[in-house]
Amino acid sequence: MMVRVFMSQNCIDRWHAAGGIALDGDILRFHAVPGAGLFINPSVYFERIDGGEADPYDIVGAVKTAQELAQMGAEHYERSVVLGDFAYTVNPGFVASPVGPDGTPVMLDGGAWGQLVGAIEALGAP
Repeated sequence: MMVRVFMSQNCIDRWHAAGGIALDGDILRFHAVPGAGLFINPSVYFERIDGGEADPYDIVGAVKTAQELAQMGAEHYERSVVLGDFAYTVNPGFVASPVGPDGTPVMLDGGAWGQLVGAIEALGAP
């Protein structure tokens, strides 16, 4: 199974403004780790259900891609998702998975993951 990591839109915006990353279409590259890249897929992190109701879909704390939201019949707008009769506050961002220099999925070894985590920490993870 390929490793996937959620990265918020605010975090990516901050890293880009600081000059620590480059975006090439759907590929995010860290300048500090030239050989590694991450494919980013639009997603949301479900923070809470609005109105203090119980979460009938049990998705608070989950990450869903735009494709998964569409399959669920959910409507997403900025920091909100409406699913059925319920509204959720979400954190927009991306699910990121490692890709090689040619953009194809790769499995990273411990050393490569360590470099990526170091680059993220150096830029100020959320």
